[in-house]
Amino acid sequence: GIALNYLERYSEALAAFKNCLEIEQKFHGAWVGKGMALNHLRRYSEALASFDKALEIKDDQLWLAWDYRGLAFLYSGCYIEAIQNWDEGLEKYQPSNRDYRLACGNLHKEKGKAHYEHGKQTFTYFESFHKPKASYEQARDFLKSPLIPETYLEVLQGLITVCRSLGDLKTSEYLNEATILLEQLILDDDTHPDIKLRLQRKFAGLYQLEVDTLVESGDKVKALEKAELRKNFCLQWMHAGWQNRTDSPTYPQIRDLLANNTETAIIYWHLSPVSLTAFIITPDKFEVICTPVTDIFAKRNSQSLEKWLENWKTNYQNYAKTTSKQQSKQSHPWRESMTAQLQQLADILKIPEICTHLTNIQHLILIPHRDLHLLPLHFLFSDNLFTITYLPSIQVGIDRLDRQPSPSMSLLLVESPDPLLFAEIEAPAIANFHLHCNTIPSSQATTDNLKEALQQAADIFHFTGHAYHNTKQPSQSALILKNKQALTSQEIAKFDLKSYYLVCLSACETGITGKEELIDEFVGLASSFLAAGAVYALSTLWIVDEISTALMMIRFYEILNEQRCQNKLHPALALKEAQKWLRTITYSELSNWYLELSEIIKDYSGCSQDLRDEANLIRRDRAKIESDKPPYADLYHWAGFTITGKVNP
Repeated sequence: GIALNYLERYSEALAAFKNCLEIEQKFHGAWVGKGMALNHLRRYSEALASFDKALEIKDDQLWLAWDYRGLAFLYSGCYIEAIQNWDEGLEKYQPSNRDYRLACGNLHKEKGKAHYEHGKQTFTYFESFHKPKASYEQARDFLKSPLIPETYLEVLQGLITVCRSLGDLKTSEYLNEATILLEQLILDDDTHPDIKLRLQRKFAGLYQLEVDTLVESGDKVKALEKAELRKNFCLQWMHAGWQNRTDSPTYPQIRDLLANNTETAIIYWHLSPVSLTAFIITPDKFEVICTPVTDIFAKRNSQSLEKWLENWKTNYQNYAKTTSKQQSKQSHPWRESMTAQLQQLADILKIPEICTHLTNIQHLILIPHRDLHLLPLHFLFSDNLFTITYLPSIQVGIDRLDRQPSPSMSLLLVESPDPLLFAEIEAPAIANFHLHCNTIPSSQATTDNLKEALQQAADIFHFTGHAYHNTKQPSQSALILKNKQALTSQEIAKFDLKSYYLVCLSACETGITGKEELIDEFVGLASSFLAAGAVYALSTLWIVDEISTALMMIRFYEILNEQRCQNKLHPALALKEAQKWLRTITYSELSNWYLELSEIIKDYSGCSQDLRDEANLIRRDRAKIESDKPPYADLYHWAGFTITGKVNP
């Protein structure tokens, strides 16, 4: 039951605990485990009954039951009852218990967390925040002598967040104490490596708050170096095999990324539990803009970043689960409100203010942090005609500085394992632009065949078909091949793909990332191809439309081929131009383009005829042929595509 709870298989855990209680009705641990499983299943009244039974058996001397009983109240919306529960537990728990200090420390800690989250929702937050501060300080007193290290750090992390929100002068003192203790635990030879990794993951917020403190002190250079150091620690798996890798670049080395790019700027975001910091690095300036992330500091009638992200992710997850007709998806709130939502995000992130520092800049390097990896940040700058490339960290860009494309630009292409009309057109159209093309046809698109093909050198890998993002285990995100076989991110990262200049994943959710090993940084399909050595990865942030995806990918390769002929290969610029083309092309222009493309791929008679049929369907529809409204202007069709990798000179 405990193992199943840990694996988030709560229904099975509940069944295990029930079986346990059939054997021994008075086993208090099983009643607590049952209550925990019921909490996760949102069956709070039943959970409360389980915790009550455990407390009855142990004469109220079971602090874990008091702890989780309070959470049952809190999760069901009963904040006052939750606080009363923990107060009752603190009153009834007897000092003679050998775990008395641990018990009281944890119960005060839970009170502090609940007070803080509740206080954030009120307009009198400043007054409310003195409650969590008091609770955390009481917890600290119980845990510090003799020290109970990990729980003590949990308390300090919460206390620092509250004190920083209050502007309390003791913030730096507490942060210094916490970071020294954390480093001692990590450097201790007696601490197991797995425990060290878990501690670094669990207390990532302390590192993030340390960056905030450096920014506030005016040391923006050290703050940026600290943020980049943390990123590269989290991304060791991505660039461990690169020859010119350093542990993490210094500020002068960071500026070297712009040395030959006088019209390029870096926008580097850092997200802590309290603040979002934007570091703006241009060839001649270094600016910092800070934004609070919680509702407590948001202006009246405006939304905080924290709340905005929560709404965006919830709405997208609901959209992704929609399996009804296409029309239902088109009218889904997530789709219909995208433009308005992203315009609101631009204000929250202070994009207009950031742009005032981008005079004479043509190319942007965007480096997101945490949940910002999920968002089409390039869209927020679309009014300024920048060419935009993403990077996971500055070091990942430095790793790729010396990489140049091969003149041949040979292609490994995987045809869609599923019968999608436009995906079937996409593959031969793209193959036509390359003299050397190794195609894995849909009938042979198995994981074994793809793994074998990837071991052979090529310049471009293009995948057409389906993919999925595993939100709970991002390393298990996968490309879907024939007979639903999956090639996972974890497997991809182990390949040697340094010969590949460009990877194009023409599939759903290939750019979505998740927090698996360390809370700061991303793991997903695109990042795994970069980890394996690819210079660029073109990927998607959401479930994309089959038709518009095929159109844009074909146009992308057309532009890329034109660049290659001019010896000026620039995938980020090709993507920008393809996106502009897709969002501005009319039905009349599209029908002409279909006919031109049908001639280009005339050797593929079936696909060529399909294109002529599509052109004729448009021409027979008078409303379409006479309309000047572009059918794919909506940002859903084009803004989900991003390119991550090298900084072009």
